[in-house]
Amino acid sequence: MRAPVINRFAKLVPLAAVAALTAGLTVIPASTAWACGDGSSPAAPAAPEPQHATDPTTVFIDPKATTLVAGGPKVEFGVQVVNSTGAPYKAISPGIAFWNPDSGKSYEAGEPHPDLAKINVRKSDFTLEVMKDGKWTPLKLRLGCDPSLSADTSLLNAPLADGRGQRYLFRIGLAATSPKEQSGIQLYLSTNRSNGRMTTSSMKITHPAAKPAAPKAAPSTAPAPAAVPAVAPAVVPVTAATPSATPTPTASASATPAQQPAATAELAETGSSTPNTFLFASAAASVVLGATVLTVIRRRNRTQH
Repeated sequence: MRAPVINRFAKLVPLAAVAALTAGLTVIPASTAWACGDGSSPAAPAAPEPQHATDPTTVFIDPKATTLVAGGPKVEFGVQVVNSTGAPYKAISPGIAFWNPDSGKSYEAGEPHPDLAKINVRKSDFTLEVMKDGKWTPLKLRLGCDPSLSADTSLLNAPLADGRGQRYLFRIGLAATSPKEQSGIQLYLSTNRSNGRMTTSSMKITHPAAKPAAPKAAPSTAPAPAAVPAVAPAVVPVTAATPSATPTPTASASATPAQQPAATAELAETGSSTPNTFLFASAAASVVLGATVLTVIRRRNRTQH
């Protein structure tokens, strides 16, 4: 009895993945396929659209997300919707859904994986945001039957003329507490005006290894150093040969007599060799000579008379 149920579910997986892209949007009616998920949210009545020859195109553009790190920074990816259907849209927005492909593989193998609850995507692990009006705006995620997660992008509904395109910037994050069995997800793009045209992109999930706790420093077991007894400073006796009051002059502070011969010779000179002595001696000699000349002249005058 189990095999037919599993096979029937496996056949529903692609259909549920398509429905996840547009669940709760205006063109998809409520379906019993959502009985195992969150269910579709009530949608406002859609304005009637003109006939379109083809479906709009939704593609991934730069930046393109390829790796998602659990507990790491949120990863950005771009989306572009192009209207080349031959008629304008009054309200259109991109549809985004994702799931873990390993969830489907477990059913295709015939028996559910023992860790299926950890492999399946969970709302508590993922966040999805869109850049709108200059800030990041969170988008509500709904759980589908696959199980898959689809984003409610109705707040992005806007007119789009024929031959024009609109770009969007999203970012996705993964909690550090997500199961390590999550190894990757597959993103699906569509629009709320298209049921079958999808674009897919795979993202690898990595779980950083937990950093080992720093080892605690072991208390020191080395014995405390013994107290060192105080030692009195040694006293050097002062003798006559080594006077302590007179410091020994260094070579740079004083010069030896051999280095200053001129100063020593000048201090030893005495007598008339000095300038002052020579001048006094000359003056005295002049006075004596003048007195002698005057005496001789007076004597001659007396003799003549």
